Amino acid sequence: MLKKYLNNTMKLRFGFVFIILFFFLNSCGYQLSANHIYLPDHISAVYVENPKNSTYEPNISIYLKNAIINDLRLEPNLRIVSNKSDAQAFIKTDIVSFSALPASYNASGFASMYSCSIIIKLSLIAKDGKKLISEKTLTSSTNYSTPSNTNINNINSIESAKLEATKATISDLASLIREELFMSSGF
Repeated sequence: MLKKYLNNTMKLRFGFVFIILFFFLNSCGYQLSANHIYLPDHISAVYVENPKNSTYEPNISIYLKNAIINDLRLEPNLRIVSNKSDAQAFIKTDIVSFSALPASYNASGFASMYSCSIIIKLSLIAKDGKKLISEKTLTSSTNYSTPSNTNINNINSIESAKLEATKATISDLASLIREELFMSSGF
């Protein structure tokens, strides 16, 4: 009799917890399915166009395109196609600003830390010409330091640090693009 009573009590508790969880998860907007904001379900193949580089920074568009492709390959339901004719949508980017400015100086007066900042405009256009995203501005920044013994004569180490920071900033921008395409912004 006691065993039956405990069994029924456990069932009631489980049911009560299940009902509370059900209402809690629904009230906070949680959904178990993927939530595509800009990328409709019928789009499963995209083409990444060569980014327009409106800055004077060389090779930055090559790094951006490669980073976008590599980041989007993480999405299992999306194919990145190499022929524009095979795509259902096109990703266009315009690098509108690039800066690598000193952020702090050492005792000798040389820059010891820089801030790399990149601003792009993102567009997503369906094959039929409909703009799904129209020139959305995305920004990313990375701080980087130069070796402590750097002086004005050691420009190679400064440029090497700048290149690494540029690539890190671009990688962050590629992740932001993927978030714009796939992540919900409903919070």
